[in-house]
Amino acid sequence: MKVFVQGLWHCGCVVSACLASLKHDVIAYDDNKKTINRLKNNKAPLYEPGLNNLISETRKKKKLSFSNNLSKLNTADIIWFAYDTPININDEGDTKTILNKIKNTLIKLKSKKFIIISSQLPVGTIKSLEIYAKSFLKKKFHFFCCPENLRLGNSLSSFLNANRMVVGYRDSISKKKINNFLKTINNNLLWMKIESAEITKHAINSFLASSISFINEISLICEHTKADASEVEEGLKSEIRIGRKAFLSPGSPFFGGTLGRDLNYLNKISRKINKKTSLLSSIKISNENHKKWIYTCLQNLIISKKIKKVAIWGLTYTENVSTLRRSLAIEIADWLISRNIKVFAYDSNIKKFPSKISKLSSPLSKITNMDLLILLQKSEKFTNISAKKLKKINKHLLLFDPNNVCNHFSKYYKNQYVAVGKYNPILKKQNSFINYDYNFKNKTVLVTGASKGLGYEIAKNFLKHGSNLIICSRNHVQIKKVYKKLNKIKKLSQKIFYSATDVSSFKQVNKLISTSIKKFKKIDILVNNAAIYGPKGSIEKTNWNDWTKTVQINLIGSILLCRAVIPHFKKNNKGKIIQLSGGGATKPFPFFSSYAVSKAAIVRFVEGLAEEVKNYNIDINAVAPGPLNTDMLKEVLKAGPKNVGKEFYKKSLTQKIKGGTPFKKACELILFLSSKHSDGINGKIISALWDDWKNWANNKQLLQNSDVYTLRRIIGNERGFEWGDK
Repeated sequence: MKVFVQGLWHCGCVVSACLASLKHDVIAYDDNKKTINRLKNNKAPLYEPGLNNLISETRKKKKLSFSNNLSKLNTADIIWFAYDTPININDEGDTKTILNKIKNTLIKLKSKKFIIISSQLPVGTIKSLEIYAKSFLKKKFHFFCCPENLRLGNSLSSFLNANRMVVGYRDSISKKKINNFLKTINNNLLWMKIESAEITKHAINSFLASSISFINEISLICEHTKADASEVEEGLKSEIRIGRKAFLSPGSPFFGGTLGRDLNYLNKISRKINKKTSLLSSIKISNENHKKWIYTCLQNLIISKKIKKVAIWGLTYTENVSTLRRSLAIEIADWLISRNIKVFAYDSNIKKFPSKISKLSSPLSKITNMDLLILLQKSEKFTNISAKKLKKINKHLLLFDPNNVCNHFSKYYKNQYVAVGKYNPILKKQNSFINYDYNFKNKTVLVTGASKGLGYEIAKNFLKHGSNLIICSRNHVQIKKVYKKLNKIKKLSQKIFYSATDVSSFKQVNKLISTSIKKFKKIDILVNNAAIYGPKGSIEKTNWNDWTKTVQINLIGSILLCRAVIPHFKKNNKGKIIQLSGGGATKPFPFFSSYAVSKAAIVRFVEGLAEEVKNYNIDINAVAPGPLNTDMLKEVLKAGPKNVGKEFYKKSLTQKIKGGTPFKKACELILFLSSKHSDGINGKIISALWDDWKNWANNKQLLQNSDVYTLRRIIGNERGFEWGDK
């Protein structure tokens, strides 16, 4: 049979070479000239054991040829689309690009051709292509869905020796005509509707993802009950209804994007049809929680054992793979490097290492100098290494084995070995904690509204952590007093500058920024704290001048400061802006309309500005400090229940008696958002009182690619209603 295979990355190269090895005449096409030239030299774009040799052999036999034009498209009996679907960092497949490539080919393709699609596309894709061909092109094609079932590192065998082949078809006539061709690939053809075949692929990967998440949650319980998750695994697989081949090995969270992509496909469909799929929705959350477990363990080890040098065995997510795309090892390495830890790694399949990771010539190379060894890749290269030999080389070495790669090491290292699903006595505290080290030496921080209350505490905290300081307030007398107080606690190397500045004044703000830059040469961090409550009472009775003055100070003042400092941040290609938010930003705040409006507007301003400046390494976030016992509370109590509402007055009275949120909580959050630990967290509104922000550094990617901690609309579906939302 003459087959035209389109798309020559991993999937397409494997399909082409395997079909040619089965004596079919294969023309393999890709529009990338560099890819075609590589393949003509018998080099696949992605490493796969045996693939280059198979390409070479089939080309010699003249069963396989490569092309970057479609001139021979219509000479083929079968067109096989085998594009690998690109996946972004949020596990979303770029289906649009693939569909456009397929459609462009269909335009040039003669009617009644047989078309097989193996690309990873959502259910309904082939139906949409059928409609496109019929309605737009006025052509009839015979479409089939054969979901790819390839496993990186073992793809040739998984294509040629699969236990079955799923085939989606539309009618019995086309099925009969293609049956003999497909039988040359696999004798066990599992025929079903096209939509069923599409869903089968999503369901398989989602089931595997759920299995991984399930056993890792069991592992967590095992660790705290002194059970052994590996033994529990054996118990599970001995159950006849589960079986030996079940995907139930305790280990790392699933990674790489493939499983996450199919979960996203199914979740997207469920939202579209207004059906709740709680189990599917929770899998990725569980997976991210398990990722947090890895970083919690590492954080414990780093702090308690003062780790300085770390070796990693295996950078790719599995053996016999050459791509570092979406690698957990790389993510861990970056996390370690950000904490000033030197990272070394061994992986024989990687030729070009990331610049910050030192390459090891062998697994045991330089191991004598390491404090910690991280075992990530299940490979015989590592499992065959003698634990006794390793112990002789470095008896003080700590081992972290989140995949249970080298259980035999535990015998020799005992309390120096930490693994998934096992009680780990080395970890004194297995609960999540992060002890951030803040050092703002040589940093210059501008704090507005610094004459009293929270503003003063923020300024004092930055000073204690080594920064230079710029403080301002409208009241000259008060800000001068604060300057004198802070001057007494500063170190000789630190500088403080104060200014009586009305932040609502365009002229005064620009003067403050330009003067500060002249004095300090730079500003690194801006904390917009200046704010007033403004008039209290119903909207029709409040003084209009006071109302607008509140918006001018709270909203316009913050915007003016951002506007003035951002060109400086852009020039330096870095900067941090922390904006104090408050009541009214996320819920109704009656009788405080000017304050509530200004604070809600600030949050949306922060979100928009964050998108504008993200490419300049500038992070801007809003902080909700919680109810504070400040002069603003005194204002509320003085105004009385008639002007602020009975409920809020009562609440404020209780707050005064019991005490509000400690200043310390807000200050800790602001220090975090100003530090290197929060790099990349951008455009969020964060509560100092409620949000678990201390663990955000371990989940930056997930955080930034979601709509959580934003000023957003809640839709009916999120409350379980099946009406009103598309």
